[in-house]
Amino acid sequence: MPRHLSYSIFWLMTFSALFSLANSSIADETKVLESNKLTVDDYFKLGIVSEPQVSPEGDWIAYTVTREDLEEDESRSRIWMLATGGGEPVALTAKDESSSHPRWSPDGRYLAFLSARADGQTQVWSLFRNGGEAVQVTDTAQSIDSFEWSPDSTHMLLLMKDASPEELAAKEEGEHYEEKTAPPWVIDRTQFKTDYVGYLDRRRTHIYVLELASREIRQLTSGDHDDSEAAWSPNGRFIAFTSN
Repeated sequence: MPRHLSYSIFWLMTFSALFSLANSSIADETKVLESNKLTVDDYFKLGIVSEPQVSPEGDWIAYTVTREDLEEDESRSRIWMLATGGGEPVALTAKDESSSHPRWSPDGRYLAFLSARADGQTQVWSLFRNGGEAVQVTDTAQSIDSFEWSPDSTHMLLLMKDASPEELAAKEEGEHYEEKTAPPWVIDRTQFKTDYVGYLDRRRTHIYVLELASREIRQLTSGDHDDSEAAWSPNGRFIAFTSN
């Protein structure tokens, strides 16, 4: 066999072997990439962490983790607590009941939060730091949007939208309010729609103050406008808020 032909065969076999190894390596990498691809199921395993709240003594952080439930087609938030020095997180609320807006009492004895349990309206609930089950603090006809502790831990500011006649009737009869199909919307205001809420009616959001000892609720603001972002002054004598 001529020498040049032998070299040709040798290099052909070498290139064939290298090509086979390259293809094998690419196939292996492709399998790894395929196995590492994100799927829809992976998305629903992810949790969104928000609302970190440091306890008054600085030893603990309360926060919420929100996850999407594919079967129920809804999102649920759960409140957790973690030591600032690290360690395992502790679940403070049940996974089948959505809870949010954790807030420590200034004296450090309680952790209050918002939750709509047993298909009821969203209310303020409270956990005692030394243990025990959550206790319902408010029982209003309408849902509570947010709340803030007073500096001395004896009162709370509540933000609520005006109750509808249907909500008041359900409250008087001791039943859970169930939202029904609304009548056609009549637009008679400049701001007529917002994200996550939809079309707005004539009910407005106002500020209330709750005395924790008596559970008495007193309305502080009123009128054809919305109030929000209520905050106590450090001495508890004044309340600042925004309004449109």
